[in-house]
Amino acid sequence: MHQTAFKGAALAGLFVVVVLTAPAWSQLPPPLVVDADRITFDQLTQFVEAEGNVRLRYRGIRLSANLVRFNLRDEQLVAEGRVVLVDADGRELRGARLRYDVRLQLAEVEQAQGIVQNVYVRASRLRAQPQRIEAGDAMVTTCDPAQPGYRITATHIEVTPGEQLVAQQATLWLGRFRILTLPTLTISLRTSEETARSFPRFGYNHVDGLWADYPYSYAAGTLDGVLYAKYGTLTGFIVRNTLAYAQPSYSVSLTVGRNQNENQLIFDQAEAVVGTPALRIGSLPVFYGITLRTGWFREPSTGAETSRTRYELRLQTAQVALGTRTTLSGHLDLQYAHYGNGARYSVGRGDLTVAYRLNAEASLSLRYALLDTVGATPFLFEAIPEEDKIHTVGMHYVRIYPRTSVITASYHAGVSHNFRDHTPSVSAGFGQGVAEAYHWNLGAEYNLTTRAVKLSTDSGFAIGRGTYLTVQAAYIPQTGRFEDLDLFVTSRLCGCFDLTLKYRHVRQEFWLEIGLSPDARVEFPPEDE
Repeated sequence: MHQTAFKGAALAGLFVVVVLTAPAWSQLPPPLVVDADRITFDQLTQFVEAEGNVRLRYRGIRLSANLVRFNLRDEQLVAEGRVVLVDADGRELRGARLRYDVRLQLAEVEQAQGIVQNVYVRASRLRAQPQRIEAGDAMVTTCDPAQPGYRITATHIEVTPGEQLVAQQATLWLGRFRILTLPTLTISLRTSEETARSFPRFGYNHVDGLWADYPYSYAAGTLDGVLYAKYGTLTGFIVRNTLAYAQPSYSVSLTVGRNQNENQLIFDQAEAVVGTPALRIGSLPVFYGITLRTGWFREPSTGAETSRTRYELRLQTAQVALGTRTTLSGHLDLQYAHYGNGARYSVGRGDLTVAYRLNAEASLSLRYALLDTVGATPFLFEAIPEEDKIHTVGMHYVRIYPRTSVITASYHAGVSHNFRDHTPSVSAGFGQGVAEAYHWNLGAEYNLTTRAVKLSTDSGFAIGRGTYLTVQAAYIPQTGRFEDLDLFVTSRLCGCFDLTLKYRHVRQEFWLEIGLSPDARVEFPPEDE
């Protein structure tokens, strides 16, 4: 007889470890640790069967179940009953039944649940490898899965960790209400911000009125497509489509439709773009990129309509160490555009910073900044206002230090020179804050030539759980007027909806946005007893 049975979790687990590691000391296999109410081990076939409160550890994985059968020669196991698998990457999968190939790191789970980058997945069947997860008859959400504010149901999903989630025949639900059904729904998993942009948004502003928008991503052969649609009660429909083809050394895209810039100015475009990613110049810590844009534009508000070809050159340095405490960094963007009506417009923007670390808390930096234009553009949507142009050089001292275990304080002071009006200025400020509780910053700037004073603040505090109020203001004592007075409220609703309210008093602008956003604390729902 080669089969041995034991009862008692501690003794059984210890026995399996000893038997498996004893045969060849020169080439020890990875240790297997099994705790269970009953363990049967066949040394000839290298087959382990454990039953009752099973706990297994092997090659970086942890597994719990009611029953586990493990073929050590093939490194394949089957688990049944309240299965919980934590793989070597820390990813957790749960289900009623599991087949797992240790060598391929391939898991096949029935009645499965999993959390991938704060996205909860529940499916009738799930197949998972380190770089890919597939599931059928699935539900996904970034809310609390026990009571999701929204969810997506799909016949099939594919997850590429760190990249995207693609759902086929997907339906978006808000609570019990079906919102829309799409043949394909793509959700970015690169950042929480990109994840939020993958869903519809709603809001109100003084230009669009009440509005809703949605970017629909799809694939057309080797092309990546995005169909963007927005409707505003004041601006009507804004629809455009972009097709892109990307290679490691270049990318090509075509955009056709109506667009809107960050200032809500609307324009129509049909534009082709060819560009390169950031490419290194030899062995230098300098990267460059080149882009060519050509197409036709029309601006409804001004009636301007013409073609435009624009050349862009981007230069950027990685942070270069000039010594043990000194670093240099910078970037330069140059744009040159010519139009079908004969106009020419060039834009140059860049900065160069040399920073010196005085100690762990303080640093001194010298920065040159530029944003300027030559010529004129026929379109308002791309024109840079005079008040936004920059040509300055300045030296600034910054110290950030802990005042207590939770309170962080900061102090800054500096001198600068504005080449546009040829005036020097001095500035100083102080502030402190507690993460997710409050912050306040007070500053002052004094122009040595005009003797103008500007007082500024950026202060805020938490209002209950998940809601934060911020006030940003710039006040000119000589005129008794605010240069800027902005109020921001951000709030997390139902765990996965972000509300942003912005009121700009001086500009008489009001913005309200509601969007879906991943919950940083997505957890498995409680198990039914």
